[in-house]
Amino acid sequence: MRLVFGYLAAVVMLSRGIAAQTFTLDHYAHLARVTNLRVSPTGDRAVLVVAWPNYDVNAWESEIVEVDLRTRAQRTLTQRKTATAPQWSPDGDRLAFLAVVDGRAQLFVLPSRGGEAVQVTRVPTGVGTYAWRPDGKAFAFAAAAPSAPRGRFDDAFEVNGNDFLTRAAPQAAHLWTVGADGANMTRVAGGAWSVEWLSPTLAWSADGSRLVFTQQPTAGTRSLEQRDLAVAEVATGRVSILPALEGRRCGGGWPSPDGRHLLVSCPLDGQMRNQSELAVMPMDGGPVTRLTTALDRNFLRGAWRGDSRAVVASAPDGTGSGVWEIPLDGAPRRLDVGRVGVTDAELAPDGALVFIGAEARRPPELYRLPRGASAPERLTNLHASTAALRLGRVESLSWTSDDGLPLDGVLTFPPDFDPARRYPLLLSIHGGPWGSSRAVFSARSQLLAGKGFIVFEPNYRGSDNHGNALYAAVYRDHGAGPGRDVMAGLAILKRRAYVDTARIGVSGWSYGGYMTTWLIGHYSGWRAAMAGAAVIDLADQYNLNDLSLHLRASGETLTFPKDLAFLREQSPLTYVDRMTTPLLLLSTTGDARVPVVQSYKLYNALKERGREVRLKLWPVPGHFPADPWRARDVDREWAEWFVERLGR
Repeated sequence: MRLVFGYLAAVVMLSRGIAAQTFTLDHYAHLARVTNLRVSPTGDRAVLVVAWPNYDVNAWESEIVEVDLRTRAQRTLTQRKTATAPQWSPDGDRLAFLAVVDGRAQLFVLPSRGGEAVQVTRVPTGVGTYAWRPDGKAFAFAAAAPSAPRGRFDDAFEVNGNDFLTRAAPQAAHLWTVGADGANMTRVAGGAWSVEWLSPTLAWSADGSRLVFTQQPTAGTRSLEQRDLAVAEVATGRVSILPALEGRRCGGGWPSPDGRHLLVSCPLDGQMRNQSELAVMPMDGGPVTRLTTALDRNFLRGAWRGDSRAVVASAPDGTGSGVWEIPLDGAPRRLDVGRVGVTDAELAPDGALVFIGAEARRPPELYRLPRGASAPERLTNLHASTAALRLGRVESLSWTSDDGLPLDGVLTFPPDFDPARRYPLLLSIHGGPWGSSRAVFSARSQLLAGKGFIVFEPNYRGSDNHGNALYAAVYRDHGAGPGRDVMAGLAILKRRAYVDTARIGVSGWSYGGYMTTWLIGHYSGWRAAMAGAAVIDLADQYNLNDLSLHLRASGETLTFPKDLAFLREQSPLTYVDRMTTPLLLLSTTGDARVPVVQSYKLYNALKERGREVRLKLWPVPGHFPADPWRARDVDREWAEWFVERLGR
């Protein structure tokens, strides 16, 4: 009923003139996360997970929503507020999903035409990734085996490349099967190795005799970079690495509907510093055929066409999205999705492209592009109330780096923008660095634009939206090259009459925080800066974070103490004497990805030098607060800092 009431509420708001409002923190309550698209085998329906923030209980409440692809009718299928990861049964008569029970994810099944969900598993350690068996009578899933009983104070553990916050040894995730009715739970395979924990995949062969999954040699993060695609024989438990892919660090492993081929995503040349491409290989072994080399874009996943003769895949492309239908034996065909940024896409049996996407002034919705159509149609109206607000205009900006790389960025203007006026400019730098800012709705950018700022989101070397040359150019050049890229884009904007060059701020989270502290240590002219979860000391980042070999996996061949000089040269902390810009540091205390000790180091160093600096922390785990209240509070602090120092 939420969808119906949400739509009626939007109509009432419009009738009362709320459309004149700008976007504020209050409107965060009306923003849903829309994920996990799955088109039914019959092609007439799709499901997606819609998660709304509940600020009263400070939790995200997720529901599985079904959308009729022809009539656009919608209904909520689940009553549990933690439902996620839906998967249709092979014939489409049932829907499986995960939901939390007593703090652990468990597997449920419900009739797709309506009825009560039945709990299938009661696994003490919780269910991870899962997959229907092709006959619809059973599941495979990944889960950690229960730990052996230990004495009351016997809690010492051995480190295996874990982050410094780890309180127990990591548990290896094994492969299990269970009947669709919950009977006959059986461990298929397990050992010292583990199903990969970062981005696990699991799929059945078409005949139900084998399981394809991503495997790492041990449960700890130290072996994450050694992951491989493996095959487990269900009858015997024998596990073998796919020889054609060994050492290429591939992920995915999606069997074609006819069971003949396996679709994979692999970093170019097996190097983690490169972007990923899609490739196929025979399911029974054989040569690998690269599918997306000519497209030169970063493809992390793909979905098969029903006839097994082509796949569909999307990737960032400039400040927009590219979507291609890629035959196994022909030239790719680009599908025109207009200015909609695509996050998840599948092909329906009739050839229509169904996808989740966002527009510049509308948060994520479900779209459909019929085969042969010239433009996609929007099927949902989840964010009608937000789209009705007076939002800032969004446009793209392009330039070229000093060494010839294509660069771009996104500008969001204040809703009442007047080119005859002068506005403060605020840089909001994306993290990664292997991500990119796109010309789609951004709550933070609209919030800041509503405060009177022009918001500039630059894409710099390392971004994933212009091919591998740009993507890989950040290798062993973490700060200087990206810094020049950002400053070149800023130079263009500073020549525009409506930019107040005396009121420029810089900000970012994670790698964006790294870039912020790098820029204030190398360039002047900033009125204020905010660095969230910032990488400030690369030696600490290498030794303490949850991906402790992250730099090595990214292509760095580091050894100690030989490379300490390199790490110092690339660390913003080294340039603290040059930092005179008022700085706000934000983080969580339990950040395992970028340990907060780095922010403490910079905070203390700046305090000792008498500089203006604040450090504010949230006492929760995570690289960014996971709960809606604290996540919104981050943006409140972000905005208030610059309102105070840049003014309106």
